[in-house]
Amino acid sequence: MIIFIGTNRQRSNIMRLRQHQQAPKFAFKSYNWLYRTFKLPAATYVFTGIDRLDFNERRLAGRIFRHIKAAGDGFDALNDPAHAKGRYRLLRGLNEQSLNAFNAYLAIDDPRPERFPVFIRRNSISTAPLSGLLHSQSELNEAIEELSKRAEPLDDLVIIEFRADQFAPGIHQKFSMYKIGDQIFQSFINVGKSWLVKYDDDDLLNEDQYLVDRQLMEQNQFAEHFREVFELANVDYGRADFGLYNGQPQTYEINFNPFYLIVKSEVKSAQRRLNEDYVVEKRTRAIAELGSLGNGSIHNISDPEITAFRLRPWRNYAPQRY
Repeated sequence: MIIFIGTNRQRSNIMRLRQHQQAPKFAFKSYNWLYRTFKLPAATYVFTGIDRLDFNERRLAGRIFRHIKAAGDGFDALNDPAHAKGRYRLLRGLNEQSLNAFNAYLAIDDPRPERFPVFIRRNSISTAPLSGLLHSQSELNEAIEELSKRAEPLDDLVIIEFRADQFAPGIHQKFSMYKIGDQIFQSFINVGKSWLVKYDDDDLLNEDQYLVDRQLMEQNQFAEHFREVFELANVDYGRADFGLYNGQPQTYEINFNPFYLIVKSEVKSAQRRLNEDYVVEKRTRAIAELGSLGNGSIHNISDPEITAFRLRPWRNYAPQRY
């Protein structure tokens, strides 16, 4: 049994896994359930959406995480809510360990980036960047001032140096690497005409290029690099989005609740569909291997803050925000 813990907003994404004929036995439970339940059934618990929690919620979830890890046979937990790194801490750490060639800064700290261009995005949630590419200190200062006027909290704004090779002139690229338990494997390429490759433009590549992409996935040449990345991030289950700079992987972020691709793809390229199927199969099998065969249950932790969540509904706001 696998139990995914997340915010209610993420339920539909997790439930897409059921569309696969080889989907393992699993359930989705919200943080509301986690804080209020008196019993925790034997299972592997996968904590998702950690970046959506505030520090109080992360502390409580972290205590339950440790309780599950210590429960013995039939119980396991992935992604420590207390210590899994968010965007800013991850990017700073990767730069300090020479795993990224670019750095990140908080807007509240009067940043002076070493390299331009840069862009601005929020630290606490995965929304689109709040700026385009900024090419000088004066442009950055003006952008921060404007965002401040629009009530953006400066301690939640991250300034990120932009370093990325293009796939070809005018075509930008983004890759992904999954970590599911002990398995690390590369996903298919995404390309676009904008420097921000968020929504894939499949028509930009031909069948031969998608065949090369399949070969790269099978070679999985960056697996050991990303083993270090995920270890530094303290993440057991997630997807790292990355690009290349001078041919070397550069991690942009780690998604704690990666989008589960719908099995029936509508892209035009036949090879691209095969590549997607390859990743879906690999990810589904890796998730299935997480499952616990244990039976029974344990009591949830006894904690005054957990009691407050159970008895005072006005404090139980975690699942309601999303």
